[in-house]
Amino acid sequence: MPVFTAFGWAGEETAIKYALSQLELFVQELHRALPRNAQEKFPFYGLSKENQSVYLSAAEMVGDDAFISFFARPMSLELQLGITNEAVLGKIYAQAEKEAVLWHRLVTEPGPEWSLRVQQMQVDEDSGETTHYQDLFKDSVAALDEATSVAVMSKAAYLNADPRWLVPFYFSRRFDSERVSAMGQAITQVMSEQIGLLIPILDFLTGKTGRKKAKPKARARTAVETAVELEEAEPDSAEMFTYVAELKPLHLRQGFVNLTPKHWPFFQINSRTETRQVTVYYEGIYDKECSVWRLLPNDRARLVLSPALHDWLEENFAAQDQIQVTARKLVDDEIQITLRPVGGAAE
Repeated sequence: MPVFTAFGWAGEETAIKYALSQLELFVQELHRALPRNAQEKFPFYGLSKENQSVYLSAAEMVGDDAFISFFARPMSLELQLGITNEAVLGKIYAQAEKEAVLWHRLVTEPGPEWSLRVQQMQVDEDSGETTHYQDLFKDSVAALDEATSVAVMSKAAYLNADPRWLVPFYFSRRFDSERVSAMGQAITQVMSEQIGLLIPILDFLTGKTGRKKAKPKARARTAVETAVELEEAEPDSAEMFTYVAELKPLHLRQGFVNLTPKHWPFFQINSRTETRQVTVYYEGIYDKECSVWRLLPNDRARLVLSPALHDWLEENFAAQDQIQVTARKLVDDEIQITLRPVGGAAE
């Protein structure tokens, strides 16, 4: 929407007025194009002259709950999910702390084009007005590794619970204005699809994706080893385990990582289970084309990598290098495995 360039001759005020009128028509059409579940989450929409933007809102009073804003600028159209209400923020940061791995997965999976801003605002004791103090995080989600995510969410939860601070949350993406203009009427469908990417994040933050209880028979054990012989492992949480494997030439050639027989019960659904699909996270990438196999006769668990992950393993590791495998159970019986080098591997 390059209206500021196209109508520069008419003056900034005229250009802004035209831009806002076009945005208002856009948000009306967009709301009609949204899937039903998104319409139900954001039943209110309109124009904010004060912010020179349009919005979709979960509450009649924008700011009382989650909202999505669209800002038309000379060079871009920005889609921004915002949460600024103190009580709502308290709930979402508590949820992000509780389910740190799933939160990191959801916020980074949409891709590096998306940016996260967690802002620290100081609240005046007398007037209640807020002023910017600092950003706890302001960057592409590509820069948000798991450790940083845990630290940011923990600090945000702590500060937001203090009446002297407010910690607004913004998740956004910018689209080149020339490309947006070239889309014509198709822009509403494109933005509807982008909003669809936000629904899992909203469901998670509002606590609508509950974790299923672990099955008693799927009790997992953990072993961290560098030697060939297995040592006795103490029972670990049924929700996760961490294991360090030593890679052999065959592992690199064939594209797999061996676990142990003690790990197979973590993956099996029942006594007939032979394979289990898993998502593998490595270097900011989520790969859903991997699986864990049950090997006979001793029920050893083997992580079989996708072609892309196999290439990564061969390029970054050598025989006798160690790789850390961290497996976690997420919602809907999904298992996510994080792979990390140990020591001097992959350097």
